[in-house]
Amino acid sequence: MDLAFLNATFLFGALGAAVPLILHLVRRQRAGVQVFSMVRFLMASQRAVVRQQKLRRLLLLLLRMAACALLAVIFARPFIRDQGESLFAGTQPEAVAILIDTSYSMGYGNRLALARRRAAEVLDGLRTGDQVALLTFAAQARVVRELGPDHSVLPALLDTQVESTFEGTDYVEALRAADDQLSGADFDKRTLYLVSDFQQSGWNPRSAGWKLSPGVQLRMIDVWEEQDGNTAVTGVEIPAALSGDDRTLDVVVRIRNYGQTPFQDDLTLQVNGGAAATRRVDIPPRTGHVETFRQSFEADMNTGVVLFGEDRLPVDNRFYFTVNAPSPVRVLCVEERIRPDRPSKAAYYLSQALSLRRDPPVSVDVRSASALSSIDPAGYDVVVSANLSALPRAAKDRLTEYVRSGGSLIIGLSPAVSSDIFHTSFGELLPGRIESVSSPDAPRDRYRLLTDVNYQHPVFRPFSGPRHGDFGTVRFYGTARLDPDSSASVPGRFDDGSAALAEKPLGNGRTLLFLSTFDLSWNDFPIREVFVPFLYECIDYLASRGSMYERAARAYRLTGEVVRLPVEARQVILPSGERVPVEQSRTGTKLFTRTRQPGLYRVQTEGSPRTFAVNLDTGESDFARLDPEAFASAVVNPVARSPESRETESLALHARDTEVERRQRLWWFLGFTLIALVLGETLLANRTHR
Repeated sequence: MDLAFLNATFLFGALGAAVPLILHLVRRQRAGVQVFSMVRFLMASQRAVVRQQKLRRLLLLLLRMAACALLAVIFARPFIRDQGESLFAGTQPEAVAILIDTSYSMGYGNRLALARRRAAEVLDGLRTGDQVALLTFAAQARVVRELGPDHSVLPALLDTQVESTFEGTDYVEALRAADDQLSGADFDKRTLYLVSDFQQSGWNPRSAGWKLSPGVQLRMIDVWEEQDGNTAVTGVEIPAALSGDDRTLDVVVRIRNYGQTPFQDDLTLQVNGGAAATRRVDIPPRTGHVETFRQSFEADMNTGVVLFGEDRLPVDNRFYFTVNAPSPVRVLCVEERIRPDRPSKAAYYLSQALSLRRDPPVSVDVRSASALSSIDPAGYDVVVSANLSALPRAAKDRLTEYVRSGGSLIIGLSPAVSSDIFHTSFGELLPGRIESVSSPDAPRDRYRLLTDVNYQHPVFRPFSGPRHGDFGTVRFYGTARLDPDSSASVPGRFDDGSAALAEKPLGNGRTLLFLSTFDLSWNDFPIREVFVPFLYECIDYLASRGSMYERAARAYRLTGEVVRLPVEARQVILPSGERVPVEQSRTGTKLFTRTRQPGLYRVQTEGSPRTFAVNLDTGESDFARLDPEAFASAVVNPVARSPESRETESLALHARDTEVERRQRLWWFLGFTLIALVLGETLLANRTHR
């Protein structure tokens, strides 16, 4: 029990009690020695009467000081806090988010069962009035149960909805989702329980410094168990493409031992459902191993599986891939003709150069921009804008939807380009804004060179070796200066630092802008030896057929990736046997997103069926642990309480104190006491000699 005040600021008014004291001290009469010639006319006074007057004046002073102080206390609205206050205020509730790791490493041993049990213990500790949210996470977070006060359904959800997935781990994205749930609670006490095996692969210490909201407490529940390690097949590569002339290829298999002890077992290669080769492999601890199989493929479409031993996490001990003869690359070249009966020079150079390749072949269709309204771009791997100075609105909308749905677009400039019209007509398809264009009358003895090339980019990577082509020999008489967007990249620049080639992702696709022409108007590029291979690399890169990475992606995909299907695809049969109809976008593009489990996916078409392979991201197979202290210090906000939380608590406390004070009305009694003091002061003042 203690005394509290609703408006404690008024207590400073109690200093007014010093006013009567100051006046008393200032106006106090002091005794002095007076010399009289005679004393017969002076009245005699007894000492008792003098002492009585002094006591009355002192009492009068105390009454006046008490009245001033009591007036300030009344305005401060005092009340008494006691045990009964908790009946009104209640116990402070708590908002809780339980975040459970369901990445495929949690399928090792008994980790997932232990995670369910530890989460159930957290639920048992909740009180009536607490709100709780249940989330699972791997590469992305999933809200199983929104934040709410009903706890009864959560134990059943732990048993039915918390299952191991085939995905890796991303701690930051999971914490973001849980933090969003807790931010919807009005409670000041908020706790996030993170249940995981805490692998280093799920968190990059050098990533952006995102933190939890102020006041959110992080409780880390570790379900990691001692283990002897793990082995996994981390990749399969087919360095060469299957063609009619070469039916025997190398199958390069990469395996790794993540444990602390040597591992020895059989490595088996299966092709089209039958065992093709088996080898005994011994891998030292914490090392990788590469095994190469020389395999002949009789059919044009083949499936393969690599199996390596058995351990306590068998899901990463098999790897799926396909080996297919490549289909022709379909290219749509959109041109702007000066004369209706004669193709443009840019389209001519492009079509002649691309049609030279035979393995895999490239089929080129040349159309005008106005014809795009009757052509479905989804039937092409790449669309090339050869020399368009402007793009009709209908064609722009069609191409934008095509790129966003996973298509690719290459844009070359027209000699008659106008920066304002070009930017307005192409819009978001461009990786930036063209600021200026070279003068068409510029002398030919003044030119720019393509000297700054990023050889790590897939388009330029084949030219990185000696005698693999020199872009410095190409002369550019006319160029455009580009101000790139924040999302754009510039893999090639001219010698003055301006962009020569700019790339921009757009939706599920990408665009590539060449800051010159594809004919001889502004450069001599088409007659140089690097022109044809440069076009091939651009087409292969945009059609996902170029680099080693893209060839691997053609042999297999990773879980969660979007797969572009042929336009004639009707349904996909999952590895589990479930049949999923294929949905079609407005442009006719068919994208398949349900690649959540590893295995072979069969695509049913009007013709012969096709198959694509999906595998795990084996970064999750490494059980290396993160540093819990470094992780917690990186994500927990050092600000214990946000300003909004402090303001909310202040308002809540004020409302509670107002209610308690209203029920007590202690200041009424103080008011009556003040009246009594004033009356007493008046009576005493009238009886006191001044």
